[in-house]
Amino acid sequence: MKSLKDINWNQLYAFYEVAKAQSLKQAANNLNVASSTLSEQLKRLEDSFQTQLFLRSSKGLTLTVEGTKLFERATAIFDEGNKLLEHYSNDTIGGYAVSIGIEETISSSLATEFASQYWDLYTQYGSVNTLKQVSHESLVDNLMLKNIDWGISVRKPKRKSIDYAEIGSFEIVFCCSSELYDKFKDKKDILINIPFVESSWDKSLNKLIYKYLRSQSVVPKEKICSDHIGFVENLCRRGRCVMFLPFNPLESYEGLKTFHLDKPIKVSLYAIWKKSEESLISIKLLKQLIESTISHVPFRYEDVDFQIEVSEVSDDKLR
Repeated sequence: MKSLKDINWNQLYAFYEVAKAQSLKQAANNLNVASSTLSEQLKRLEDSFQTQLFLRSSKGLTLTVEGTKLFERATAIFDEGNKLLEHYSNDTIGGYAVSIGIEETISSSLATEFASQYWDLYTQYGSVNTLKQVSHESLVDNLMLKNIDWGISVRKPKRKSIDYAEIGSFEIVFCCSSELYDKFKDKKDILINIPFVESSWDKSLNKLIYKYLRSQSVVPKEKICSDHIGFVENLCRRGRCVMFLPFNPLESYEGLKTFHLDKPIKVSLYAIWKKSEESLISIKLLKQLIESTISHVPFRYEDVDFQIEVSEVSDDKLR
């Protein structure tokens, strides 16, 4: 086999369906062909690649190491093929995995909750992956390179080829030990005189915090940085520093006093996607979720049986 034209794509697709279903019989039903026909296509594909793709036993078929590698490559090929069909068709095709890029920020709970709700909407069409993005710029680059399907960022994209919508926001508050807070007449003096902790990885958030402080005529005398929230919270409770964190009204913040100056700092989160991909079911459902989030429509988030239904688990495997 010397070139792509030598590949029998029907055989490769047959392999993909069997490997995905992990069952020759189930794949044959999905493709509406006889199991014997499918088995013959697999054997011919193995002959073409001159490698064994499945281990055959009385218990069924199991992928070999080479079979697993081929399945990963075939999945990427047919995922893109399904997107191509959906792009040039009025039909909902699905059948491909979606990757969500989530920008690292101080509050990930809002982003992960939104992504979890997206899973509920999309999982009948395919699976959902999340990938950590170290910055807004890398998130946008990966979106343009199609390494991710859509993303969540704390910044609005500037490229005209990318659309966005706000999906929520959170407040940033400052905090220090309760004892330290009670010793100062003015909250500004806490931020000026006590070592101020900044994030060593979230540069965008640091800029937002310092812009806010300058607007309040506050310049910390000493700054420290750390990637370890537990370390910083321990220092904070001992009165050694003042830090910032996302405010959660349901949290008690034991041993800490939270505060802001004349107004809290609001950070918005945005879903971003390529305009050219809006014909895909993955982006249609994203926009549907955004509209539902704005109108506060509840989801069937607690439906335990939902995943069993979409995974088509047979009754003989259930209690």
